[in-house]
Amino acid sequence: MTTFTKRLLASLALLAIVSPMAAYADDDDREDFYKRIRKKQQRQYRNMRKAHRNYNRAHWQTHWGNNWNDQRDWYQYNMRNMGRYNSARQRALEAQMRRQYLMYNNNNYNGPYGWNQYSNPGFLNFLHTRNPGLLSSVRSIIGF
Repeated sequence: MTTFTKRLLASLALLAIVSPMAAYADDDDREDFYKRIRKKQQRQYRNMRKAHRNYNRAHWQTHWGNNWNDQRDWYQYNMRNMGRYNSARQRALEAQMRRQYLMYNNNNYNGPYGWNQYSNPGFLNFLHTRNPGLLSSVRSIIGF
């Protein structure tokens, strides 16, 4: 064998060994690239959710949170639509509302119970002074 042939075979062997390693290195770069993209998308999503939540709070404060009369109107409007929700949390909340409504009527009420009765402005005033935490629970189910 000549020196040229030996060198040619050695370089082909070296190329056969190094080529797959280069391909693996290229895959690592691609995986890192996708990880960076995924992280950036997650950060953008978190920031978007935070901005949306802050917008909702600002909207509540400017449109409904200024005074009790506006808040009461908001509760009154949204409580009429509570029938569309059906969860264990809502059922527990409805049981609490039923007890409070009975107290509001001096334990002397035999009529129907429901979100239409609970949206009564007088009852909402009663809850506002006696059990504001219950109103906060209702607000969280309604959507804020």
